[in-house]
Amino acid sequence: MKLGESIRISWRAITGHKLRSGLTTLGVIIGVGAVIVFMVLGGGFEENLVEDFREDEAPVMQVVTQTEPEGGFGIRFVDAPIYTERDVERLSGLEGVDYVAPDGSISAAQLRYGDGQSAGGSVGTFSITATNPEAFQGDAWEIVQGSAFSSEDEAVVNEALVTLLGGDVGVGDEITVRFEDGREPTFTVSGVVDDETGGFTAPNIYVPVDPYYTLTIVGPDGTEQRAYGTLTVAAGSVTELEAVQDRVQAYFDEESDARQLTEDNQEIVVRTTEDFVDQVTDIIDQFALFLGGIAAISLVVGSIGIANIMIVSVTERTREIGIMKAVGARKRDIVQLFLVESVILGVIGAALGVVVGLGAGYLGVTYFGWPMAYPIKWILIAVAVGLGVGILSGLYPAWRAARVDPIEALRRE
Repeated sequence: MKLGESIRISWRAITGHKLRSGLTTLGVIIGVGAVIVFMVLGGGFEENLVEDFREDEAPVMQVVTQTEPEGGFGIRFVDAPIYTERDVERLSGLEGVDYVAPDGSISAAQLRYGDGQSAGGSVGTFSITATNPEAFQGDAWEIVQGSAFSSEDEAVVNEALVTLLGGDVGVGDEITVRFEDGREPTFTVSGVVDDETGGFTAPNIYVPVDPYYTLTIVGPDGTEQRAYGTLTVAAGSVTELEAVQDRVQAYFDEESDARQLTEDNQEIVVRTTEDFVDQVTDIIDQFALFLGGIAAISLVVGSIGIANIMIVSVTERTREIGIMKAVGARKRDIVQLFLVESVILGVIGAALGVVVGLGAGYLGVTYFGWPMAYPIKWILIAVAVGLGVGILSGLYPAWRAARVDPIEALRRE
């Protein structure tokens, strides 16, 4: 039997039972559509994140401490105060380093501003970071109002904190912070900074290291020094960034105080914006694949549905099969006929699933304001899966149809 004739007969059988055929392909449509949706949303989020970082790209790097979680999946950053004042001084003297900005967290309980209005009540509402004025140099962060602090009575706030306070705080206003150690200094806002990174930010106040940051540790040489959880290191230009990154990493690997203060499961990493983007996109890809794998379970349900309907079709068409064999149809013709029918159902399900997935994905990325990402690889995989589902689910019914005895089949009413 020619392939064209098999397709014509199969299509007639499918369209003769429209409702049944539609319900049969529904599992494939849902499975493929769900996988495509997750890939579109994951790709859109990833592109949006990368685009934000590319726009804010600056010749800066962060020195952080990371450890591998107990489960072994991904990595975890640790806010460990191991970077000493001596490390900061030595880094500042490395070739190509423009400045080093320490980053120390200060525990705070409450913030008052204006006519006694307050925010906080819990440390999680806002945070306080001790650093130096150099942190606001260059293009790392954009000061949208005012300037960096120049004395211990001034502070810089970010736009997220301004929003938290209802937009009532600006340059020249005073804010009073109650630290958890009982101190209650009052600061004049010298500047407002946009420190949003990849769409993520939290309300924050930046204050001078002296005299507010008091966390110290005993260094490897036995002296007591201030120690910070992270450091920001800036190169002179983007073209020097990679070389400076190598020098900074080599310093921490070979001669830093921090290297001797790390625990066994901790590692000091010097990461640029590009490194961070790669790390985040890897996590996003893994998460999208995990969700896509869950969604793909619907494909198993779809293949069972196709196999079931094909078995029913063999039973219903037993007499027809007997007539075809009586007039000369071979076993391979019967196998081809039912395989073609199951493949058509699988391909239709995959094609409609791609359309549904792209449509739902487009609505999702539009809602979140992300760019549309077309997962071409996954669309091709979806079509291949449709073919595979059709073939696998049609093998047994086709084999069963080919074994029908024409004499017994002709006796069927």
